[in-house]
Amino acid sequence: MSCRALSRTTWVAVVGLFACAGKKSIDADQAAVLFDRVTVDTGGVHGLSGLAVDGDGALWTVAERGGAAFRIVLDGARVAGVTRHPIDGLPPGEDLEAVAILADGALVVGTEGRSAGVARVFKLRRDGERLRISGESIAIGRDDVGIEIGANHGAEAACAVGTQIAVALETAGSDAAGRWAPLVMIDLATDRRVAHRVRLRTATGKLSGLDCWRDGDRVRAVAIERHFQTTQLVGFDLPRDGAEITTTLVVDLAPVLRGALNLEGIVRLPDGRLVAVVDNQYGKLTGPDELLVFKDPGLAGTLWPRPPPAPRSPPAP
Repeated sequence: MSCRALSRTTWVAVVGLFACAGKKSIDADQAAVLFDRVTVDTGGVHGLSGLAVDGDGALWTVAERGGAAFRIVLDGARVAGVTRHPIDGLPPGEDLEAVAILADGALVVGTEGRSAGVARVFKLRRDGERLRISGESIAIGRDDVGIEIGANHGAEAACAVGTQIAVALETAGSDAAGRWAPLVMIDLATDRRVAHRVRLRTATGKLSGLDCWRDGDRVRAVAIERHFQTTQLVGFDLPRDGAEITTTLVVDLAPVLRGALNLEGIVRLPDGRLVAVVDNQYGKLTGPDELLVFKDPGLAGTLWPRPPPAPRSPPAP
């Protein structure tokens, strides 16, 4: 059967699609050490992007062009349940790229559009099993991030802490210090915005996934820096002012994924494990809808080691 014919078939042809791709395949031995590959049954809606975790520990992701969000319940490294929630009211031409969950459980989604100049974030409200756009969108422009926003380079990644959301754009700037990605913190209660430059570690990578959480007085973050053959998981603190952000490498996945999987979202589970979501729709279907569930629960935590315990006093003679 030809590759063209295979691309028109259903999931019984997934193996054939991999055979047609041929040139790209992950290092199975290294992958088995790092993560479990977990297939997600989306009912035929593909191109997942963005990840967030709710108060019950369930994952949320969105379908770029499917107009839907999915709530995924994991049992270890197994999917215990998937619920599809259609999204109503999204303007035509806006693709879903990111999702974050606020402290009250409400969802926000980041999008990219066909026109240049603006990235948008939308709030959603629950209406039974459906999600509906609530109120006006939050528009992010050059004045907010200090760089022109190209078409199809919108709100690629997002996370939330309290009433604040962090939004990273899928574009990159450069200055005397090197390449950087724009990230803006937005307080939803006041609309106060603070822009940051996140220093990129690679020659081509951009930010494609983001999660953040409070750790005492600090806000920690983990992100994906990727571009085809480049894939790195990185960590950093989110400062309160507009300071530059320098990232620390969590793990370099390039030698493992070898350009075969396109990671579009990252999240840290309550037990400390990291989970990434694979976008399987880039021009054509490239494999199953799946999650990478990382096995080491301390992977992200290694970036911020706890201070050593105070030395014990020697016993009295």
